Amino acid sequence: MSYFRFICLALGSVFFLFGCFQTETVIRLKPDGSGVIEETLLLSKDLLESFQELAKGFDDEADKTRSEAEKEKQDPIQGMIRDARSKESQYGTGVKFISATPLRTETMGGYKATYAFKDINTLKVNQNPGKMTEKSGGGGQIPAKEENILFKFIKGPVSTLTVTMPKNKEEKKASVQKKEPPDKGPADPDPKAMEQVKTFLKDMGIKIALEIEGNIIKTNATYRKKSEITIVELHFGKLIENKDVFEKVVTAQPKTVEEAKELVKGIEGLKIETANPLVVEFK
Repeated sequence: MSYFRFICLALGSVFFLFGCFQTETVIRLKPDGSGVIEETLLLSKDLLESFQELAKGFDDEADKTRSEAEKEKQDPIQGMIRDARSKESQYGTGVKFISATPLRTETMGGYKATYAFKDINTLKVNQNPGKMTEKSGGGGQIPAKEENILFKFIKGPVSTLTVTMPKNKEEKKASVQKKEPPDKGPADPDPKAMEQVKTFLKDMGIKIALEIEGNIIKTNATYRKKSEITIVELHFGKLIENKDVFEKVVTAQPKTVEEAKELVKGIEGLKIETANPLVVEFK
């Protein structure tokens, strides 16, 4: 198991579904169906410091003689970059890691990584950031639920890209199972706990976007700006401003991004693509 994943597991996967992080994934598609993925992941400085302090707890007396290069390996951001190198298979077959560079702001730190793919038909993009906490080997940890966005590309004089979003639990069960009667629901959230959650979530953000190299002829996309199409963009700072919806999300405790999207649908400032499938015709 890699250093970074070990630390993530120690702190618990909840940090990466609802925590102090920002993640952005941009798929840049070329006319021949190939392209690149640009993945940016930023964690709060507090969380990075927690990683580093936890790592120090595993040091022993022999570690005092380590070289500076060896000590650098315990830098959480360098650990994140090492893990980014091994994430090729998570994006599908034929995806190759190209590069990764560290990023630091006043309040956050992380990396920007680039991956190349030859055929978008083999690509899958997991919109659930909790996937990064999955144990890389052996049992013991239940893997984070995959919520893969899939792609189908047909090349032609006017090429067509079809993007299929993951279905939520209710949609999957609707055709085979009767709806269960609603329960009484959880108790009202504790005000002090709500304030703590607000502090924890205020900088959280998730964005997945598609950028087309060429002229878009036709699309049913809801959020398009020139050649860029936003599939999902959630900034939880905006969610916190809506007291009723925020309390509903915290009370519901969604376990996946898809469940969270259902709860915040329609809130101004949050972008959630409702077309499923999303279709883009371009040349």
